[in-house]
Amino acid sequence: MKKIYAMLLLAVSLSACQHQPQPLATDQVNVLVGNAGYVAATGHEPEIGTNDDARVQAHLAYAERTLRQQTPRYLTPALARRRAHLLDLLHGYWVAGVFPRNHDYPGERRPCFIDRDGRLCAVGFLVAETAGRPVAEGINHAHQYDLIADMKVPALADWVAASGLSKAECALIQPTYGSPTAPVLTPVAVPTGYAAGSAVWGGINVMLAAANASQFNQPGAGRGAAYAGVLSGTGQVLLGALRLPTDEPSRPSIGYGPPVVKSFAAERTVSFLNIGAGTATVALSFWNLLRHCTAEPTRMAVGVVTYPGQAGGTGLTLTRRF
Repeated sequence: MKKIYAMLLLAVSLSACQHQPQPLATDQVNVLVGNAGYVAATGHEPEIGTNDDARVQAHLAYAERTLRQQTPRYLTPALARRRAHLLDLLHGYWVAGVFPRNHDYPGERRPCFIDRDGRLCAVGFLVAETAGRPVAEGINHAHQYDLIADMKVPALADWVAASGLSKAECALIQPTYGSPTAPVLTPVAVPTGYAAGSAVWGGINVMLAAANASQFNQPGAGRGAAYAGVLSGTGQVLLGALRLPTDEPSRPSIGYGPPVVKSFAAERTVSFLNIGAGTATVALSFWNLLRHCTAEPTRMAVGVVTYPGQAGGTGLTLTRRF
């Protein structure tokens, strides 16, 4: 009895669709049967984070199964064969799982005949496969985000008349699509060893950078701090450059949740700090070395001398070292 009641309810819904367009519901994948296909496949309603492709795939499988069980008796043999062929094409389409995206109506569910990347909806695919891609493109130009019930172009009417499907049955097939789901970022902590090593190395390089900076105006200072700074700073730069992991996408369980991406942003931040601190240390150390290399000891000095006594006086002295 439940099955008979469901079939009668679907028949009434299909008939109603021929007379007036159905309102769009933000949580329903089809305007006639809602989420019935997903419920039939999983035993429960979809949740907010349920993968949209899984919802569409479950609906199209349900639509194919329903239409195969309801072949009208009035169809001619030619139309019956045509209908069966289209349902075979529909089966291959939903199994492949390449569906369009609703890019232009964020926060809403909308049909999309052909999206900006050229992906066709189920009905658009059937039209393109049997009448040609130009026909599908023409329908899309006039009614990209419209319901089948609201499409008035003669090309679609002619195709439906020769398809073995009614316009209401095409409306049963037509899914709606949510806007693309932004990935969920899962932060990955910086490894303890890397964080601790970076902190220690960074502290050493800060001291070396300060030592080199303090020797700029000391011509007689040694070059040990400069050489140590070049080596240590270069090492820290390499340490950071070799630890710049990219985010790793991971797929959710089949049919559930938005895409999940492992984010290594924290580790990259530490690496950029290593590169910056190491570069600053190397720069200060090289500058210190250049200052020592270009500075020449003073070979000539001018002084003032005072001679004591009654005949004394003041004079200048010139001293040159050889």
